[in-house]
Amino acid sequence: MAGSPSEKGKEDEISDPIAAAYPRPSAEEPIEEEKDIAESHLRSHDDHDDEEDKRPDLGRIKSYATGTSVVSAATTRPPDKKKPWYKQPNPLRWGKTPPVPKERKPSPEYKASFFSALFFQWMAPLMQTGYKRQLETNDIYEINPARAVEPLTDTMRASFKRRVANGEKNPLLWAMHETFFREFWIGGLCQLSSSILQVLSPFTLRYLIQFATDAYIASIRGLPAPHIGAGLGLVFGVTAMQILQSLGTNHFIYRGMLIGGMVRASLISLIYEKSMVISGRAKAGGAELLEGSAAGADVKQDKDKPGKKDAPPNQAGVSGDGIGWGNGRINLMSVDTYRIDQASGLFHIIWTAPLSCIITLALLLVNLTYSALAGFALLVIGMPALTVAIKSLFRRRKQINKITDQRVSLTQEILQSVRFVKYFGWESSFLKRLGEIRSQEITAIQVLLSLRNAIMSISLSLPIFASMLAFITYSLSHHDLAPAQVFSSLALFNGLRMPLNMLPMVIGQVTDAWSSISRIQEFLLTEEREDEGTFDPEATNAVEMHDASFTWERTPTQDEEGTVGGGGAAKAKPVKGQKDASKGTSLPTDSSGEDANTLVEEREPFKLQNLNFEIGRNELVAVIGTVGSGKTSLLAALAGDMRRTSGEVILGASRAFCPQYAWIQNTTVKDNILFGKEFDKGWYGDVIKACALQPDLDMLPHSDLTEIGERGITISGGQKQRLNIARAIYFDADIVLMDDPLSAVDAHVGRHIFDNAILGLMKDKCRILATHQLWVLNRCDRVMWMEGGKIQAIDTFDNLMRDSEGFRQLMETTAVEEKKEADHTALVPGDTGASKKKKKGKALMQAEERAVASVPWSVYAAYVRASGSMFNAVIILVLLVVSQGANIATSLWLSYWTSDKFGYSMGTYIGVYAGLGAVQALLMFGFMVALSIFGTTSSKTMLGNAITRVLRAPMSFFDTTPLGRITNRFSRDVDVMDNNLTDAMRMYFFSVGSIIAVFALIISFFYYFAIALVPLFLVFLFATSYYRSSAREVKRFESVLRSSLFAKFGEGLSGIATIRAYGLKDRFIEDLRRSIDDMDAAYFLTYSNQRWLSVRLDMIGNCLVFTTGILVVTSRFSVSPSIGGLVLSYILGIVQMIQFTVRQLAEVENGMNAVERLQYYGSELEEEAPLKTIEVRKSWPEKGEIIFNDVQMRYRAGLPLVLQGLNMHVRGGERIGIVGRTGAGKSSIMSALFRLVELSGGSITIDGLDISTIGLQDLRSGLAIIPQDPTLFRGTVRSNLDPFGEHTDLELWSALRQADLVPADGGPQPAAATAPAEGTDASLTRDTGRIHLDSVVEEDGLNFSLGQRQLMALARALVRGSQIIVCDEATSSVDMETDDKIQATIAHGFRGKTLLCIAHRLRTIIGYDRICVMDKGRIAEMAAPIELWKMEGGIFRGMCDRSGIRVEDIKNASEEMGVRAGSGQ
Repeated sequence: MAGSPSEKGKEDEISDPIAAAYPRPSAEEPIEEEKDIAESHLRSHDDHDDEEDKRPDLGRIKSYATGTSVVSAATTRPPDKKKPWYKQPNPLRWGKTPPVPKERKPSPEYKASFFSALFFQWMAPLMQTGYKRQLETNDIYEINPARAVEPLTDTMRASFKRRVANGEKNPLLWAMHETFFREFWIGGLCQLSSSILQVLSPFTLRYLIQFATDAYIASIRGLPAPHIGAGLGLVFGVTAMQILQSLGTNHFIYRGMLIGGMVRASLISLIYEKSMVISGRAKAGGAELLEGSAAGADVKQDKDKPGKKDAPPNQAGVSGDGIGWGNGRINLMSVDTYRIDQASGLFHIIWTAPLSCIITLALLLVNLTYSALAGFALLVIGMPALTVAIKSLFRRRKQINKITDQRVSLTQEILQSVRFVKYFGWESSFLKRLGEIRSQEITAIQVLLSLRNAIMSISLSLPIFASMLAFITYSLSHHDLAPAQVFSSLALFNGLRMPLNMLPMVIGQVTDAWSSISRIQEFLLTEEREDEGTFDPEATNAVEMHDASFTWERTPTQDEEGTVGGGGAAKAKPVKGQKDASKGTSLPTDSSGEDANTLVEEREPFKLQNLNFEIGRNELVAVIGTVGSGKTSLLAALAGDMRRTSGEVILGASRAFCPQYAWIQNTTVKDNILFGKEFDKGWYGDVIKACALQPDLDMLPHSDLTEIGERGITISGGQKQRLNIARAIYFDADIVLMDDPLSAVDAHVGRHIFDNAILGLMKDKCRILATHQLWVLNRCDRVMWMEGGKIQAIDTFDNLMRDSEGFRQLMETTAVEEKKEADHTALVPGDTGASKKKKKGKALMQAEERAVASVPWSVYAAYVRASGSMFNAVIILVLLVVSQGANIATSLWLSYWTSDKFGYSMGTYIGVYAGLGAVQALLMFGFMVALSIFGTTSSKTMLGNAITRVLRAPMSFFDTTPLGRITNRFSRDVDVMDNNLTDAMRMYFFSVGSIIAVFALIISFFYYFAIALVPLFLVFLFATSYYRSSAREVKRFESVLRSSLFAKFGEGLSGIATIRAYGLKDRFIEDLRRSIDDMDAAYFLTYSNQRWLSVRLDMIGNCLVFTTGILVVTSRFSVSPSIGGLVLSYILGIVQMIQFTVRQLAEVENGMNAVERLQYYGSELEEEAPLKTIEVRKSWPEKGEIIFNDVQMRYRAGLPLVLQGLNMHVRGGERIGIVGRTGAGKSSIMSALFRLVELSGGSITIDGLDISTIGLQDLRSGLAIIPQDPTLFRGTVRSNLDPFGEHTDLELWSALRQADLVPADGGPQPAAATAPAEGTDASLTRDTGRIHLDSVVEEDGLNFSLGQRQLMALARALVRGSQIIVCDEATSSVDMETDDKIQATIAHGFRGKTLLCIAHRLRTIIGYDRICVMDKGRIAEMAAPIELWKMEGGIFRGMCDRSGIRVEDIKNASEEMGVRAGSGQ
């Protein structure tokens, strides 16, 4: 998986990374022995990489720019230079290099002949191409039409629906069985026949050895020997059985794996279809009737579906522990379908393995009479005991998964807000938290692995002990140990190892899959959302509501450890205000609203009540109200996202929806706007103009064909919003719902959009606009004023101003022209950090470096070193050699015993034999434990280094690396290192050890064997390298395609509200199915690829068996039959080993790829300056004086300067407002001050210290920042304000009070005491009274409204109490009231401190001491506001005029500032 899941880090949406699927064993990178072949092959096209010169020590890790799109992440290279054939030592490379096909060909399997299908010969053209050149996307065959997802899903859905309707049990299981019936049972029959043959061939050995014995005895006694023809016949017979068995097994595995893949594909498709229609209540995990008591009216919703379990949300296991299906759906798609896929692969072993055990037992009884029962009894008792032991491992694994989830979600949170962590200098706090979780995790894993190794070593030794018991009993019951019986029985006992080892594993997989099937089935049966409105195209009005009430769902309960992610991310938008995370478990069913507030603080979900209104077909209605009044909820209700509990809604037309958080797809800008509509050039152009997108398109590298990163990561907030609006207009629906779309854009752009789009292109449509922008109100037809989920009034602006006192008050706090903004003309991307990212005309994201050759030795060395010391490798090897030696010695001793070589007494033979067996088991255990302990230790060390290094990486690294790629390394790759790598290594070392030992044994007796071994070994090497070159590429395509499928899935889920509102469900399902088929085309090829190799490797193995058989027959006079028997019984076991070894090597290489990628992060990333350099005095900075001296800064080498010679002197305690249009360098001042980006020239000094000389930790902890987007981390309010625990509760409470998050009298009283008393008082149930230091904060703080998060950020800066505060204008998305609070707090809370405020609105800063106007990275004007105002024709004066700010305003503002600051305390 060299590029591993996702060239464009897509898997970050997967909530359970463990699940993100261990890829099945598959062969990959070339092995050492054939490095030379591989490298000459690679050298021929190494020169195609232009990134190489720029990134020095990546030698082998090449990066293929993925600027255009995911699928093209495969490489494009200049053609290989052609050598004449006689200079090319490898005959397979002779002949033309096949050209890249223009389009993908259909899979040849579809029309392949019987023999081609039998030997997988139809793969040959692809393998040959892959060997001669690197494969391209078009080489991958299209999916076999018989295996495409659409027909299969349709069959399965129909069958499922029919069975549900008939009320059958387990409808999903039988629907799957019906869909795949034929293939499934063909696989079963193949497996059955091969199991029987597998048992018969060791039994036939008995006759072969008997033949050799007779001949040997005859030659000693001089009797006539049996005819050689009999011996040869037996050899041919055994070989033929082996061949048939190998074909049977291969086809069984192939069929099984394919069915797994197809089941998975259809299930993913069904899950996706279902997530499009699942109801909000089911999503939140509530059972159908749960809120019946609380909301009285929703009894009518209780249309029970057959087979639906009516479970209270906290009933474990039934509806996912009351966790609901928030993000679980990604889990269903990634984990559960994967498990089902896994299980269907080897399913038939469940019944064929017991069967082959029974046949084996019968044959053993024939061989050893009743003594066989002794050995068999041991197996029968041992295996179930082991299975029970393995069960206990599952329990442990569950607990480990919880810890892992905690670690991964913490990592993800830290990385998502890494800029923030850096601003605050919190890296060490988070690293400490991570370190603690990681130590727990590793300890748990080590215990688990040691237990598992104990179980493994016992289960591997069981056949040995069983055969010992049987032979000892046999000889004690006065039989002679005859070689024929003994070695044929030994082979039979060894043959039991496979089915017995597989059985518990398969049973485990099947039980896992069974629970997954029931989870998926339960999900498919959950309640579906009824369309919340009736659709009536004939209605006179576009929208009508009569007494309609709506509710959000209660948040899923949080787990005690806080490991279960709340439904946070599933709801596309946080519900303002009340949607708070519940602590504790679920509501007692009988509670009504008030008394629920006892100790379990269960939050009532937010409701809209009794809405009555009608909106005409071409009306523009504005919805206003304070934060948390239900504006967003009203639009969500109209978009069909809230559950209606009573009343009716009539929609007269199609709708388009702009949510507050724009949902942007990861495709081109154009596709985002078209959103599935036909392209109409004229209309498209109008829409672009109306949304002021032209200047932005001109800046993007490929204009409107530029790809936008996932979640719109590559464009700024303002651009996202405008795309969102453009999409809604282009869609040309008759009802347009807009949730505050103007908040994220600059004022004059907002103006432009309002005039040209909302009042222009959409003038004949029904438009509903929720907004904080009060200047739009007098231009709307009507205004709807909401408060607390009810409509206070709905009327024209003038009437409301005239008649309603409350409305006038709301307006007076904010003059009508208030929101007009400072002059920001051409809209370069908005002021989020994104303006920096924009400047790179080239492809934005760096392509992931991706391994090209196999993993270099240096990585192996680093891996060993990380485990403690290089000496550990030696320990492991010694243990391996000794344990293999013991293994061979045990069997040799058996052969000496049968031929009574030393003439000891029977007791001696038995004693030594038993002793050797026990020693062997112990050594094996020692080897395994040592390996896993060393492996996990080094995994811990390497992850520690990598995380530390990544957190210390400069911001430019995060700007150019998709988040998903980083998290992918920290979840998926670490998971491979923790759990899979040591296993793969163990099995690999083991099988290689055994093979070498056996060959050594054979050659020591039959030296001619060496002659056969050499050519076979060469063929073996060649087959694997031939296979490898195409397998690696196919696997790579599969992982790229898979990650793009995951991304599509996750993206669809996050945009469900939008997709549903636009009514585009079917188009997205169609799209997802196409992705599934693309992935499967490559996925299925990986299997046929493996089978191609297996069939051919088995041929080699069978040749070895044949050779050995012939040697035993021909040297029957000279070699003792005991030895011949020993050799034959071993060689039969080796055949399967050979295949296994190749597969394990691939796993080890895969695992080492993960190590390599982590090691790259741990050692190669560039770092920021050190955290500590010189000692800085404790009290620094005392005054807070900042001097910028000729500062120059650029974001990355090769980009233009964003600050060009900036000079500024800020006196201690001064308040400076910084204004300027977007891209003028306002935010860059902040980056320079915090040294997120190092200066290119000049210096900044704070209180006399040059900041470039001190450690980053000292610098950043001395400054405080209130960032633009308030970031909260999952945890509690306390952990968010003070992660290091440096402050007392009193300080924290006082900060919360100053930030107006708790009322003035709120404070450190226990919550339980205050809640019930005040809970009933209506005035206090506003969301403020609820915040407590231990209130739970969900991921991203989604359970707080935006305003509250903004105030939290403020409180955080207050707690810090530093002398210099930088405020990146935080008020763009907040209503007037909250804005006033923030301004007041800033005035009195930060009195006497130096304040730099980057403003987007003039009003907020005209009272400051001085104003600095930035333009193109320089200071254009800087003076007190009054003086700047007096400069006619100045920039600032121009801004004031446009915003209607007069001299009086400025004077009032500065007086008010003074007053506020004074009265503050």
